[in-house]
Amino acid sequence: MDFPIDFVVTWVDGSDPKWTAKKNKYMPEAGTKKKSMNSVKAYREWGTFKYWFRGVEKFAPWVNKVYLVTDQQIPSFLDLNCAKIQVVDHTDFLEAENLPVFNVNPIETNLHRIKGLSEHFVFFNDDMYLTSPVEPTDFFSEDGKPKSRTAIMPILPERYGAAHFQVNALEIVTDYFSKQEIIKNAQLLSPKQGLKNLLRTWLYKNDKYFWGFLENHLPYALCKSTYEELWAKEPAVLQKTAKSKFRSKDDVTVWLFKYWQFASGNCAVNDSPLGKLFTLDDAGQDLWNLILSHKYKIMCINDGFDIQDEDQVMTDFIKTMDTLLPQKSQFEK
Repeated sequence: MDFPIDFVVTWVDGSDPKWTAKKNKYMPEAGTKKKSMNSVKAYREWGTFKYWFRGVEKFAPWVNKVYLVTDQQIPSFLDLNCAKIQVVDHTDFLEAENLPVFNVNPIETNLHRIKGLSEHFVFFNDDMYLTSPVEPTDFFSEDGKPKSRTAIMPILPERYGAAHFQVNALEIVTDYFSKQEIIKNAQLLSPKQGLKNLLRTWLYKNDKYFWGFLENHLPYALCKSTYEELWAKEPAVLQKTAKSKFRSKDDVTVWLFKYWQFASGNCAVNDSPLGKLFTLDDAGQDLWNLILSHKYKIMCINDGFDIQDEDQVMTDFIKTMDTLLPQKSQFEK
């Protein structure tokens, strides 16, 4: 590959008193509920973020640069003198009139405005860990097309879930592309999608409507040019999200850009799946063993609403990650 690939990761420390006071100044009362789009879960810091960087160094040493997006926060372990890291504050790329924001969606939909960011980049949430070696070709084809795996899959409506974000993205995508164009351009019938995905697509491919994409909640391979194209086509929708301080059912997310890449044909299919989503609601020895097994290249280990013993889970989580990645990275002091 003759082009650079950057990583972008967002992070917030929800336990920071200064940040919490700022958030509470704007937070609607509904957001204080245990289960909501803007609950504590959305901002909780587990003390494992340094292992995200260790995973990048050990399993993706080829990455060009890492852009860490924060809101006037810097992890205490981070070495700001590291040449490979660039801390990007919200004020560096989001419009001042929309700040502060406590919603990842305005951030995700404005990533192309980050100064210096390469055309080809991979966007991570801070709970998406590299647990085995990855190569540039896991994310992009030789000719620069973002790689992924997907299928036709009906969107699952779930309280406190993210189905509305998928619907919002698909309303836009299906306004520009027919179901037949999406199936063809996204290569949904390619054998590379895997048997399960092919069966999913075959089940729904003859329906009148396009029901949705299978969402695996793994890092997103993206192109800045996709962002620029959609901002030119749908400025009103994206500006509305940019002004959304807290998550709203009206928001669009990074999924819009991912789905647009599928529908427009600016995509390639991975030869095999890269990873899987897990939740700390189900944390136990099986999960800790799986992290150490190197079975998956990437594991998204999502926070949960119903973790039974949070202190013990946090202790075991950190112990497991330290076993997997015991050496300090160049990103650390």
